[in-house]
Amino acid sequence: MSGSIAQLSREGSSDAGKIVDDETPVSGQNRVKSQAYGLMPSLDFDGDYGRTYKSNIRDSVPGYDTLHEIGLAAVRMTSSQSLKALVVGPGPGENMPSLLEACPKARFTLLEPSEQMLAFCKESIDGVDGMHRCHLQQNGLMEACKTSLKEAIFDLVICHNVLHLFNGDQQTKMLHQLAGLTGIGGTLLLSAFSEPEKVSVTESFLALGGQRLKDRGLTEEQVSTLLASRNQVVFSVDEARVRTALGAADMAPPLQLYQALFAKLWLIQRPN
Repeated sequence: MSGSIAQLSREGSSDAGKIVDDETPVSGQNRVKSQAYGLMPSLDFDGDYGRTYKSNIRDSVPGYDTLHEIGLAAVRMTSSQSLKALVVGPGPGENMPSLLEACPKARFTLLEPSEQMLAFCKESIDGVDGMHRCHLQQNGLMEACKTSLKEAIFDLVICHNVLHLFNGDQQTKMLHQLAGLTGIGGTLLLSAFSEPEKVSVTESFLALGGQRLKDRGLTEEQVSTLLASRNQVVFSVDEARVRTALGAADMAPPLQLYQALFAKLWLIQRPN
């Protein structure tokens, strides 16, 4: 998921779908209705985008595989003895076999609203040692917090490339929900599109991101379309918002582990 040219895919979208209930109406000629995600612009995880997700996401997020490698190392370092883990928006589940190996005692809850992506996720863990420790739910975070995850607490919570699909107020709600699901001594691993505070740096990153996508085969028209969708389709997850929202929930300050253009990865822990 992302909020700028550097992290948007060939279809003008990002890395995950509707993980919270969206109360904000969306309109426009290019809006595509998806069973799992509601009205999202040019984004359908139950359609063509979902079918080509594994290639598109590597266009969308610079250093996508490296981000997940560092995230996995953080899991091994902080959470290898976890007993309960939550993955919000696992997508096709490419990283689940490694997570199962990294947390051999943990029971994983995988929260994924898209029927198609959930089916791909099932395929990714089918036959993998530890697959019996996975519980897959086709649900959104807000609804799950009212029902299946009501009063649930996890040792490890992972949310990659989800928050930036929502506006600032919704991001704050999600951050509070994620913090509320993270137990004492637990770990929250979070990645998202995040713009720098300085406008001049953002402009430089946009130019670099645009060139990167051209180098990967996108046309000038496609790049321009992606630029036009910035902060209308995908929204910056400001680091100050992350720090403030999670700090209000008594989480430790976020530790930035990785950045590639607008893609950022944070490690946040709840003190004992």
